[in-house]
Amino acid sequence: MKKVLLSLAIILFYSSVLYPQNEPWKRPLKICRSTDGITFSDIRIFQDSSGVPDVIRLPDNRLISIFQWFRQPVGSVTWDRVAVKFSSDSGNSWTEPVPIVVNGLPVNFTRPFDPALAVTNEGRIRLFFSCGMNMIPDTSVNTYSAVSDDGITYTLENGIRFSLNDRPVLDPAVIKFNNLWHLVNPASMGQTGAYHNISGDGLNFTRAPDIVSNASHSWIGNFMINENTELRFYGSGQMIWYSSSPNGGEWSAYINTNVQGGDPSVLRISESDYLMIYTGQPYTTGAENNSSTIPDDFKLYQNYPNPFNPVTNVEFGISKSGFVSLKVYDMPGKEVATLVNENLSPGKYTVKFGGGNLSSGVYFYRIEISDDKNILFNESRKMFLIK
Repeated sequence: MKKVLLSLAIILFYSSVLYPQNEPWKRPLKICRSTDGITFSDIRIFQDSSGVPDVIRLPDNRLISIFQWFRQPVGSVTWDRVAVKFSSDSGNSWTEPVPIVVNGLPVNFTRPFDPALAVTNEGRIRLFFSCGMNMIPDTSVNTYSAVSDDGITYTLENGIRFSLNDRPVLDPAVIKFNNLWHLVNPASMGQTGAYHNISGDGLNFTRAPDIVSNASHSWIGNFMINENTELRFYGSGQMIWYSSSPNGGEWSAYINTNVQGGDPSVLRISESDYLMIYTGQPYTTGAENNSSTIPDDFKLYQNYPNPFNPVTNVEFGISKSGFVSLKVYDMPGKEVATLVNENLSPGKYTVKFGGGNLSSGVYFYRIEISDDKNILFNESRKMFLIK
């Protein structure tokens, strides 16, 4: 029972913190500008179906933004990949996204996620990221780093940047401020604030006192240097906020911006020009919906129990005949089961899904209803399998 409860706690943390916006492919990244770092305007879509952004300036003055990209369709080579975009004009225009490559990962590791960037003491690009042996965050998930000369192809660096014995370490944010590196990870397992580590070289970190926060101010975000004497952290809450510090350890009261969203990354371009990239609000109909609206004729009710072990029920209803496809995918987007794939008459249906042959973890079920010409309804939802 203790093992099951621990697994459930980790999964619930994963759902609420790692992907605080539910299915991340249903939200875009947005970009905006400000003259003071508080009031932002000119909000535009930066990248569709993405999350967890970071943006920094390179030694050649180009900007590079990195993020988790969920390019459709599910299971494609760019689904759930870390990707980068570049700008040579201070963020006014950007290149098309390119998935990165991390060489040297252990063969039993999953894909990198939660990316953050920094420039090394030697002027190279260093990627900090979460990774481990399982798709759900367990104690194998830690913060690692890799280096690159072009921002696209990275080589894993030896060792772990930060780990904990009893819980996963997720969503790193990192910066070099006044010759000292700061690495923070949002606290997990129901705690608030952040774990804080410091380093002289960006590789060998020493645990510092945790950063204190509260439930309304999550340390899911990124650092920004505002002045030589002021370090800022922009974080997630009801509104995107920031706090200031002279040393990375003592932090001021929270100051709200005018932006609603999550996972913010802010870069000061000039004295009166701040650029922010953040995870925006959900699409009205979801990124996977090919119709302009979701008709009331079709409903995906729920799956229960959720979490489940090893069987759950998926309920849906249709008020007119249609072809129904109901499939289950794992986190990388691989199809693991087909529950329905046929024409159905109007009615409410309950379909059982058994996960007895699958590993514990996070799965998604996707229902698509169509007629002879068009997709009429399309929706995905998350479920958790615990054994």
